[in-house]
Amino acid sequence: MISNNKLAKALIAYALIAASAYYTLDRDMRLAVWVLMGGLALKTLVAAQQLRAQHAAQAAESSSPNKVDPHKQND
Repeated sequence: MISNNKLAKALIAYALIAASAYYTLDRDMRLAVWVLMGGLALKTLVAAQQLRAQHAAQAAESSSPNKVDPHKQND
């Protein structure tokens, strides 16, 4: 699972790249970099949320008591 620290570092890196584009690139390239960084930030946030949901589901599954299946035949 991605830690909050790693997620924050990735988002800060995207923001720094976007900010440096503001000062170094012309209008068209700046917009392209901003769109790219925004897309990567969104993708990173979605992936982190999916990992958290999977981890929560696995934790809930492993902590639930074992259920007996009444239809299962014991040999």
